[in-house]
Amino acid sequence: DAPKDEARKPVTEGDSSSAPPKKDPLGGVGAPMAKQVVLGMDYNINVHAAWDDWKAWSAEMAPYWTEDMIYDFGYVGPWDFGRAHGLREWFDGEHMHYNRALPDCQFTDFIRAATDTTCTSVSYGLARWEAPYAGVPPPASKPWVRVRDLDFYLVEGDKIKINWCIIDVVDMFMQVGYNVLPPPPMATDGYLAPKAMDGWPAPLSANVDPKATAASEQVWRAALHEDYRLHAGDARWWSESMVWYGPGGVGTAHSSLEYSTHWLRPLHAAFSNVTMAIDIVVCEGSYCGAHFYLYGIHTGTWLGEEATGKRVSIRCGAHARIEMGKIQEGWMIVDFPLAFHTMGVDLFGRARELALAVS
Repeated sequence: DAPKDEARKPVTEGDSSSAPPKKDPLGGVGAPMAKQVVLGMDYNINVHAAWDDWKAWSAEMAPYWTEDMIYDFGYVGPWDFGRAHGLREWFDGEHMHYNRALPDCQFTDFIRAATDTTCTSVSYGLARWEAPYAGVPPPASKPWVRVRDLDFYLVEGDKIKINWCIIDVVDMFMQVGYNVLPPPPMATDGYLAPKAMDGWPAPLSANVDPKATAASEQVWRAALHEDYRLHAGDARWWSESMVWYGPGGVGTAHSSLEYSTHWLRPLHAAFSNVTMAIDIVVCEGSYCGAHFYLYGIHTGTWLGEEATGKRVSIRCGAHARIEMGKIQEGWMIVDFPLAFHTMGVDLFGRARELALAVS
């Protein structure tokens, strides 16, 4: 070994032992481990690295995933690629199906919150719809669509173990005129970025105060508990002037009153004996998210469907920006195809009939 004083010599130009230049970690200085891992993996998704070549794609992706990884996508009916165990099953299922239907889909993340073991993102993708998605053909013009997307991740060490992912299929169908649900009670503003300068995507980890994270999580858990477990309809954890980007078929609320009137109260009125199962809650700074299921007996009309008496599974992904003890903005995607499937209704079949009627 070289003497210590030799090891301290400055690196000179042309020295082959030059160390690599310093650079920030993915996500910037202070980014939690889970954010760094997910950003590294996501790069391969966004540049579509070897997307249709299993050997090359798996070589790129394997370093980021545990061998027993789970990719848990939204309900897709008889196509049955919603939940994949292992990279190969994911590649042969959702990955290839989605990329054939919506090739070169470019995603923009506007929220990415994380801890060392959890991460979540809120995004939208832009793509031409070129081939059938879960059996539903695109319009003949193969139009551009905006795909609302959310992801949650559970990370073990430096590898992803579980990825929960939902896209807003109903909203995508509505964009091309396949209206599988009744007209929404509120107009939609889209799926917009936060109205705050907290970084892009938000939040910038280096700028996060841990005390703000703890305060946000307290508000967020209380809101989830009251809105869904207690069936409270007053939305007291939401700012009166909040904006809530609700799922396709519901629309955008511009006040806590609209949110309660057009989302919470109809939901509570339609289901009895409701239970809630939360898979994951993630908070960083002012931003929080949760992936959860609601289970209830369908005893009232909901989104146009009269009571069936069946036990319904409602899969949800929700996010919020919290300031001054109140939720200022919210984003939500609901896996309506799954919920309607458990009612005995095939939303993909409805969309397919609408598509064939105009083809």
